[in-house]
This record gives sequence, structure tokens and C-alpha cells, in this order.
Amino acid sequence: MKLRLSNLGPIKHGEIELGDITLFVGKPSTGKSTAMRAIFYSLYCPGLLIELRGYPLEVRDNSFLQRFAIDREETEKYYKRFVRDSLPEGEFKLEPINVLDFVLTRKLSYEEKYRPISLPPMYFPNKCKNKDVERLRSSLSNTIYEISVNGDKGEVKVEADISKVKEACLKDYETLSSLSRAFMMIAQERVNYQYYLGFNEFLREKGINDVVYIPYGRSFLALQKFVVQEILSYFKSPLLELDLEFNFTRPHYLMEYYRGLSTYNEKIFNLIKPLLKGQVKDLGEKLVYVEEDKIIPWEYVSASVLEIVSFLLSVKEGSLVLFEEPETQLHEELQLLMGVVLYALSSFNRIVISTHSQTMFYIIAHLSMLRPTKEELKDLFEDLKVKDYEALAEAVEKANQKEVKVKIYHFTEGEVKDVSVDEAVKGMPGTIDVLKKEFKWVSSLHSKRLFGEG
Repeated sequence: MKLRLSNLGPIKHGEIELGDITLFVGKPSTGKSTAMRAIFYSLYCPGLLIELRGYPLEVRDNSFLQRFAIDREETEKYYKRFVRDSLPEGEFKLEPINVLDFVLTRKLSYEEKYRPISLPPMYFPNKCKNKDVERLRSSLSNTIYEISVNGDKGEVKVEADISKVKEACLKDYETLSSLSRAFMMIAQERVNYQYYLGFNEFLREKGINDVVYIPYGRSFLALQKFVVQEILSYFKSPLLELDLEFNFTRPHYLMEYYRGLSTYNEKIFNLIKPLLKGQVKDLGEKLVYVEEDKIIPWEYVSASVLEIVSFLLSVKEGSLVLFEEPETQLHEELQLLMGVVLYALSSFNRIVISTHSQTMFYIIAHLSMLRPTKEELKDLFEDLKVKDYEALAEAVEKANQKEVKVKIYHFTEGEVKDVSVDEAVKGMPGTIDVLKKEFKWVSSLHSKRLFGEG
């Protein structure tokens, strides 16, 4: 897949081909997170992306017929407004897969019978007496909605007992408008759901089971989730759950990350065991962290544990993982190990990383170049006094057998530059220069202290 960027925030121009692991490096405010979000929104199908255009409601003997058309021009406008909640002005396109191309070109052909759990709001004029309103609502609540779409055209057919509703109410313009709006809301929900299913099936056909954006600040969101789970384990109330749920209207990638925090995948847990002193355990209603047979409340675990667990709970097998600054809150040793984990993970996931960590950058570049064996990895792990590393070593070896493709991009002022792995092992662009300047400055200070100003 290739991402094309043009005048998107700080990025004037860029072309990014995604590898099995793709690294974004560079100074702050050069567009690394912007590029990651462009990938996310290219592959994210929101719930109500498709816009419909309705026609006048038709009333027949004990039935309503609401015709509609898919308005692709308005759908495109809505999508562009939608992404502006999280992305600056500018152009981006992921090829050959992106949700906008999918919804603008894919034609639906389907029929379904649907019974809404609840009806959309409906408002009736004074001409409609209370009995008329009750009869209408009751009839529309207890019937089947037949929805069909063929290409750009569709209809909702509703069989309803309206024989006892007064004609003055039933044929009033405001009544018809209210009913039409309600039927169109039902149609829009169902048509969007079909496109949502279709796009996600399309992604799976391309080898992407899920798209996971792991944002900076994730440990706070994970802690919030744990607190909610803890409270709900004591007070089992659906209403309470709705009140406590941590909902966002924007940015959507945070909302999706929070929703996606769930129980962990055992295969991925085995990879990150070397990074954890304790164990994560699923007790059914909640997750707990255990050290030396004692449950440590999530509020009291270390920042590094929260970071590692927030990663564990969000990643699924076969997903495209967009990971902002995985080095956050991690000591140098844990940064090195997290780099090994991400390289190993690329044997069955695709990963995009933005990082300021020379250590993480360096280990991923060298793993892809040198392709160490399990025995060679054992030397590193034992030197670090790491335990439970067998699964991680095996996954690295599988990544080597797959010949994982690592792509590196350096974000500078306005440009995105491709960096080869050979260049990368010499040091992270933008960071190695600073380290050289630091070394030069410190060396000069040592000389002054030892030999004087002269």
C-alpha cells in the first residue's frame, strides 16, 4: 500500500510505501502523527458515512413506501468534513485501498427484513389526536420494515394498520414529513451498516482483519477502562455502564482505541512477557495485574506496566497497527525489548511506528539486517536477565524466515524522505546529528576542565 500526501498540515509532499514494519522518524511537528492518522482514516468506515436523498413518502392501503437514492456527491462532502475533525486541510490518499473510493464506487444489491429496536423521533401536528398518534406509533413499532437497494436506488416498505387513523392526520404535510424523516433515518442506518460490513470484508480479503490506532496518552485511556470495569464488577447495572462509559465524539481514533481495549490475545501476551515483572490475568468480569501472587490495583501499577498492557489489550492478530511513540514511559532496556517485540509481531501483523527513540529504531534496523537466530537472541536476553523469552525468540525467527520488509521515512520540514536500512544502522536521522553535537560539546568541556581554556 502507498500513501500519497500533498499539503497536509506540515507535509508539503510525501509518498510512503508501507512495509511489514514502517518507521516514521523526525523532529516534532513534522507530520508523523498526521501521516498515521491519514492511514487510519483511509481504512476507517464510520457508522453514518453514506448520505441518502429521499423522495416524497407514498401512502397506500395500510402501507407506506419511502423511496430514496444514495447521494455519492454528498457522501464525499460528508467524508471530507468528517476527517477534518482529526486532520488538517490538505490531500491524502492510500492506494489501492481506501474507504472513500470503496463507498463511491461499490454498488449495493440486497434486501432485508428489519424490525427496529426503537423508532426514531417522530413529531405530529395538532390535527393528529392522541389516539391517532398512539395508533401510528404502535403500528410502526410492531411491524417489519422491508428494505431493498439496487445500485443507487432503494426503498423502505412498511406494512402498517393505519385504517383507524384519521385521514386529516394521516395526509397532513407535517405528518408525512415526520414519517418520511423517520423512515429515512432507518434506511440510512441499514444502508450504512451494509457498507460497513462490505468494506471490512474487503479489508479482510486484502489481509487486514482490523486497523488499530494506538495513540499517545493511551495509558490514561487504559486506566479509565480498568476503573470502569472495576466499578461495574461491583454494581451490575446497564444504566450505570452507559453513564460511566468513556465516550468521545472526536477525535474518532481515540474513541475507537478505547472501545477496542478488551481481553488480550494469548499469542501476543507470550511475546511481551519478557517486558513484565508480573502477570495479566482475565477474571471474566475484569482484568487484573498480579505480582508475587498479589493483585496490584491498576491505579498503583507503574507507568511502564500501564503502557505495555495498553498495547497488549489493543493488538489483535492480523491487524494493521498504527503505534505512536511506543517508547513512552519505557526505560532504555524496555525500549530495546519493545523494539524486538514489534519486529517479532510483524511476522503476522503490519505495523507503522512513529518514534523518537534511537534505541528502538536501532534494534529494529539491525534485526532486519542481521536476522539473528534464537540462539543469538538468547545471548542478548540472558545478558539482560530476561525471563520467558522463548516465544519472543521464536517469533523473531519466524519474522526472519518471512524476510520482513522494513521501510523507514524521515520527516523533515515539509518533506518525507525514504531512508534505507543500510543508512539507518548508522543512526536515526535527525537524532544522530544531535548526538554528535552533544558529544562534541561534552568533549570540549572535558578538554577545558582537564587542560584549561587554552
